[in-house]
Parts: sequence; structure tokens; C-alpha cells
Amino acid sequence: MVNLTEFKKFFLFNLIGALIISALVAVVTVIIGKFNDLTWKVLFTLLMVVIHSLICLSFIWEDAKHDTFERLSFFMDVLFLIIVLSFITSIFGIWDILITGETVWNLYQTYFVVGFAALHGDILSKALKKEGYIDMIIYINYLFIFIVVAMLQPIIYLNNAHQALGDLYYRILAAAGIIDGTLGILTIIFYKLYMHKHPRVENVLGNATESGKPEKKGLSIWVWILIAFLVMTIIFPLIFLFRFF
Repeated sequence: MVNLTEFKKFFLFNLIGALIISALVAVVTVIIGKFNDLTWKVLFTLLMVVIHSLICLSFIWEDAKHDTFERLSFFMDVLFLIIVLSFITSIFGIWDILITGETVWNLYQTYFVVGFAALHGDILSKALKKEGYIDMIIYINYLFIFIVVAMLQPIIYLNNAHQALGDLYYRILAAAGIIDGTLGILTIIFYKLYMHKHPRVENVLGNATESGKPEKKGLSIWVWILIAFLVMTIIFPLIFLFRFF
């Protein structure tokens, strides 16, 4: 795991500074009463600072309750990097620096895909070294996570992607998505069965209790979010494939 503690503190303090400066500029602008393109950019910048500050605070509160930073360390590190990139992307988009509005939207789609892939991969890693067949499912699942993420990128960034890539590309992606979602759900099911057979083993996928240890029963909210996402990766490709039959 990459140690991002100092960088997180640096980014948070910079967000606080940016929030104060942006608020002061916004207050002066409102008092003067002159609203032009520059004014709106300043106000939107303030809004982005506030939003990203609240997101960072929400993760701190989540960590305080469930020790999420420690238990899903890889996902949280990736998510924090996405927050940093999101903040930079939003500022560049507002001030028209190097990127256009369409590029901003495409980048956010990539951030979303990578974020869920990181969550998926991190949760899968918690079920490793329990049973040999579970490990095999997880490693195959890692491969299909990579395939799905990689195949989604041309769709995100290409204009007229369907025409450029063709139906076969989308069929392969849909099939890969179904396999990805199925393997992920199977891993969680087999993990729960393993926990049922070994009740003394700590449930690393459960919500943390007040003592900081995960619950023996139940699943973390992050696991339920992943399950919902995996179900969608199975249902939506099936709906897409039914169009061709």
C-alpha cells in the first residue's frame, strides 16, 4: 500500500486555504455587485472547493466509525487520488485550462470506472487465502476487471464509438461484464459460506464495531454497494445483448 498520509494532510490543508480564499473573493464580488464571466468562474470554483472538502470530510467520518482507511486501504488510497484528480479536473474545466467540457465529462467517467474497479479489487483481496478455488475465482476476476476497464475507455473517449468499434466489440464487452459481475458475486457467496463453516474467523468484510474489529455477521456497506454494482453489470449487458436476438 502506498503511504499517502502526508499527501492527504497536504491536500486537505490546501483545500482549506483554497476554501477561505475563494470565499473571500466571492464575498467581495457579491458586495461589488458586478457579475460577469469571471465572477461566475470564481463562484463555481468556490462550489467545487466546498464539494470536495465535504467529500474529504465524509471519508474522515466514515473512517472514524468503521476504520475504513485501514480495512479498505487500497480502495481508499485510489479514491483519495481520484478526489484530487477530480478537484484539479473541475478547476481546469471551469477556467478552460487545457481541457474542454466534453473532456471533463469523459475524465469523470474514467474516474468512476477506476473507482469501482479499485473497490471491487480491494474487496476481492479480502477473500484471498481462504480456499484454493476461491483464490482461482478471484485471480480470474482480476483479469476480467482489467478487461472491462480497458474496453470501456475507447467507448468513453471516442466520438461515435459504436460506429467506430462495431457491434462485436460491444458484445465482447457485455460478455466480459457479465463474467466480471458473476465472478464477483460468486466470490462473496463463497466467502460467506467459508465464514459459516469457520465462525471463529474474523469477518473482514463486515462493518467495524466500536472495538474497531469487523462484525462476525453482516456485510459492510461498501460490499453491498459493490454487490448492487455487480448485479447491474450482469443485468445491463443482458438487456443490451437481447437487442440482437
